[in-house]
Amino acid sequence: MTTERDRLLDRRDVVARDIEELAQQVTDGEIDEATASQMMEAYRIELEALDQQLAATPTPAPTTPADPDQAAVEAGPVKTRSPRRILVGSLILIAALSAAIAFAARDTTPEEVTSAAPGGLTVDPSSVSNEEMEAVVAANPEINAMRMALADRYFAAQEYGASLDHYLFIAENNPTPPEESKALARVGWTAYVTGLPEAAEQYVLSSLEVDPTNSEATLFLGFITLYGLEDAEAAIPQLEAALSIPGLPPDILSQVEQALVEARQGGTP
Repeated sequence: MTTERDRLLDRRDVVARDIEELAQQVTDGEIDEATASQMMEAYRIELEALDQQLAATPTPAPTTPADPDQAAVEAGPVKTRSPRRILVGSLILIAALSAAIAFAARDTTPEEVTSAAPGGLTVDPSSVSNEEMEAVVAANPEINAMRMALADRYFAAQEYGASLDHYLFIAENNPTPPEESKALARVGWTAYVTGLPEAAEQYVLSSLEVDPTNSEATLFLGFITLYGLEDAEAAIPQLEAALSIPGLPPDILSQVEQALVEARQGGTP
């Protein structure tokens, strides 16, 4: 049985492995030092938060399975390269984003979010820097609202390595359904713009399973299916659903309409 402490330790192992792989990517020239420095700082902050949570989590009494094979089952599968590292390692492939990203950012403005931390602390993201918000998030890792505001700020600024860390953390740490759906959708979009359409589709579909009314995920799925997976036939109903999203700005509406035309023509512009 997996305990909360096991989950935290597994998460810490993933972050530690990500740090090792990041260092290797810098050595191999796959990521520039400026980008790596930003990513490393995000990892450092998350490690500190995990260490704080582990220190406050009691260690369960050890148990010995009667069947040796059962021990292997309970230990779980051998960990391979983490999905997080695959995504982050692909960030150097980012090309210009479609206007869909602008739609994604428009209805979640970090400057309008105010989050209350334990002890009555209230933080207005519009009044602090990213670094100050990182410090607050690290000190209060359980507050998803503040972490989401910070992730949204990075996302809107196209700093996908930093936003990805926070969205993944939110998705794995007791989010509300809207928080989980939004985080998964944005992880999916990050995968798409970094050249991983199959992973993108899975994340966005998971987002829609959590919240079928997530209009952002609906919009993402149409673009991912047509331009990422190059499946024009499957993209048609998805883009038709995107067209029905209320309040689409005219420029986004025209892009969805154009994408639908391309899909109906078999994906040929």
